Amino acid sequence: MQEKNVNRTEPQLHRALNIKDLVLLNISCIIGLSGLAQAAQFGFASLSLFFLAIFTFLIPSGLIVTELNARMPEEGGFYLWTREAFGDLHGYLAAWSYWLSTIVWLPTVLMLVSISCLYIFGDKFLGLADSPSYNILLCLGIVWLVTFLNIVGMERAKWVQNIGGIAIWLCIGMLIAVGIVFISNNASGHQFSPNLLIPDVTDFSILPYFAVIALNFGGLELAPVMAGEIINPKKNIPRAIVISSIAVSLIYMAGTLMLILISPEGEIGIIEGVAQAFHQVGIALEIPEIGAIGAILVAISTLGLLGGWMTGNARMPYVVGLDHYLPEAFGKVHPKWGSPYISLLMQGIVLSLLFLGSIAGATVEEAFLVLLDMSIILYFIPFLYMFAAFAWHLKKSTGEEIFLAIFQRSRAAVWIVTILGFGTTLIATILAVIPTKDIENKELFIIKVLGGAVLLIGVGLIVYYLKKRNEN
Repeated sequence: MQEKNVNRTEPQLHRALNIKDLVLLNISCIIGLSGLAQAAQFGFASLSLFFLAIFTFLIPSGLIVTELNARMPEEGGFYLWTREAFGDLHGYLAAWSYWLSTIVWLPTVLMLVSISCLYIFGDKFLGLADSPSYNILLCLGIVWLVTFLNIVGMERAKWVQNIGGIAIWLCIGMLIAVGIVFISNNASGHQFSPNLLIPDVTDFSILPYFAVIALNFGGLELAPVMAGEIINPKKNIPRAIVISSIAVSLIYMAGTLMLILISPEGEIGIIEGVAQAFHQVGIALEIPEIGAIGAILVAISTLGLLGGWMTGNARMPYVVGLDHYLPEAFGKVHPKWGSPYISLLMQGIVLSLLFLGSIAGATVEEAFLVLLDMSIILYFIPFLYMFAAFAWHLKKSTGEEIFLAIFQRSRAAVWIVTILGFGTTLIATILAVIPTKDIENKELFIIKVLGGAVLLIGVGLIVYYLKKRNEN
């Protein structure tokens, strides 16, 4: 039987996010331009895999988030949904894994920002991509600027992801426009034939990238985590999910296709592929400004991605702190700005330390791949909980009445959506452990990824049980 928290008190957060903010938040948090580059490793088969991920992951997660948010529209989102279904320990593990996954993944976002900024100046400074001094100064400066904006209030912090969401549209629009000009004057980087749309599921050198494609559609669950800061969350979150899901699908499909057509086969960088494509087109068309403007848009849109996830992720320690499984200080809200400032400060410190550790003794690409796959494993653990909790809540008829008509009319729809989402998530989690073609020492890679994930979850369990023991 699940445990109940009777002493939870929630400080008043500021409701500052309207539907426009939510759509831009979803777009900026879901669209990762490095994700386009990694999906493009499949060539034209990536388009088929995008369709597969849309129908087996994006749509099920969107439906489930909409339904569960309508039943329990409170700050904490899937943490509360999991806790109510399976008890405090599982709710805590879902929140801990989610928070860690973002902390582990955000250094990869910082790496994309730092490398993209170098492309603004053409070839001149690309040699700094592996420079520790350059990466540390720029990336830690960004971390603490975004942290400061979040501390002084959501009203200010939301503009980071809002501007990033707008930059995504401009970036993809520009990629399509210059790509059309490029391929009308040059041969396509990849030769097309219909059979290339069928992915080779036996090629384990690139198959693990399907985990990244599924990860690319994660993010719809983030807004309900901040439900206490959203204006009319029960109404606005479902609308934002529909609008942003359509937009995200179109952006990914169009952007990846154009990246494939522009870039020579086998030469798409797994981190900076989009900025690299703008650079190549600028050289080919003898218009270097294309590379500079494209790199600026990539950097700004990636900053929006970073800002959105730093904003939402800080709410995990906040709500867990309210439930007394982390020090109560994490549940404090700033008396003037209404932000969970202790949680934000702690996040900034941990992220800074992890970034410093990730670039020590490794190239940017090696660090990127290890952190990315570890974050996939940690990130999908809460999704496994969320899909399972969805079936439990509908079976038990918890919260308010069924919100979506599809689940009112057909109980089979509940199980179809649950099985699709849970199955795809489980497969993607397993694939994340398999090294790709870019990894030289594959055994060491598995040890780092799997061992790192197990270690971090173990630390969380120790924290949980120590806190429980001290309370008894």
